[in-house]
Amino acid sequence: MIYTLLDPDHPLLLTALPEITAETEPESRPELLANMVETMKHYGGIGLSANQCGMPIRMFVFGDNENYIPCFNPRIIATYGELIPIEEGCLTYPGLFIKIFRPEKVSVTFEDENRELHEETFEGLMARVFLHEMDHMDGIDFQTKAGKMALDIAKRKRTKAMKKMKKMQEK
Repeated sequence: MIYTLLDPDHPLLLTALPEITAETEPESRPELLANMVETMKHYGGIGLSANQCGMPIRMFVFGDNENYIPCFNPRIIATYGELIPIEEGCLTYPGLFIKIFRPEKVSVTFEDENRELHEETFEGLMARVFLHEMDHMDGIDFQTKAGKMALDIAKRKRTKAMKKMKKMQEK
């Protein structure tokens, strides 16, 4: 099942989500995971959080092709390295790419769909995507991580690209 993504102004996207407990446990973690992966593929993403799909569940999935990592109750243990600026996008804001500074590495824990606890260290793109999705878990909009000028430039670029795409579609 492909979930519909929430509009950017939906309050659930700005709400820090509590950890999953016995009372808030999803009916089926494997089914939720399968639907999240299908939704992420459908929208062309490399990360997707449950709250982007309207579910107040502290869970996200990230990865590419057939290598997906489900993260239930994710936690950051530590971040390492320099803060590296790289353009990030977000499925909540199609076509908007903003230069965000994030650490090179992150050590984390999370549960998988079978409730097994994992401790991992991610680097590079995997660290960046994990941290981006953790921001979703904490109700943080990635736009708030950019300066006003950088955000304005990114929005103008998106508007220009959307106009260009519309013209191409009209031909």
